[in-house]
Amino acid sequence: MGGEGVNGSRVRVGVIDSHDLLLAGARALMSAQHSPAEFVSGANTVDRLMRQTPELDVVLLDVRLPDGTGTEENVRRLVTEGWAVLLHADVRQREAAPILRRSSAAGLVWKNDGARALLEALVAVGRGEQWIAADLNGKGVDLTHRETQVLISYAAGQTYAETAAQLTPAISVESVKTYLSRIRKRYEAAGRPASTRLELRHRALEDGIIPPE
Repeated sequence: MGGEGVNGSRVRVGVIDSHDLLLAGARALMSAQHSPAEFVSGANTVDRLMRQTPELDVVLLDVRLPDGTGTEENVRRLVTEGWAVLLHADVRQREAAPILRRSSAAGLVWKNDGARALLEALVAVGRGEQWIAADLNGKGVDLTHRETQVLISYAAGQTYAETAAQLTPAISVESVKTYLSRIRKRYEAAGRPASTRLELRHRALEDGIIPPE
């Protein structure tokens, strides 16, 4: 692809990944001639990248960092700095799609997609667009933000009333039942039974909506 990024200039990229080899590979890829992205900074934690105070357009963020930080909180911190966030995940990491829906990340690209897809994703997000990884819908059912909130609470063992009261703003018990009915229908349409609370919890665990115990 061409060498234009934001407003005709290269997209300035920061990369956060725990693997030095991936950081080195990203630097080499973006250092290639005619690359539309410029590798500005790399680190293995959000804290270390932020301490470098780089001028960035996009941060490529691995969804699994071994330092114990949560991806959604990491996204929030990076977006607060004025940087767009592109999530980077392996297709086997089923929590990636729910995180994208729940957070303010601008997109998700699979590590398996290759160099061209990564550069195209960085440029798109750098321009203020969204980037949805190929086959994203195949990684789990497509739930709205509110449906995800209801599922998290209900799967954790909360009653209809407790689930309704925990949401912000609070909703009625009947609304909770309606959301759960929609969620069950989506899972059943995907060939994944979810008629009981236990089955719903299993589906939420499979899709990374709730963390494993």
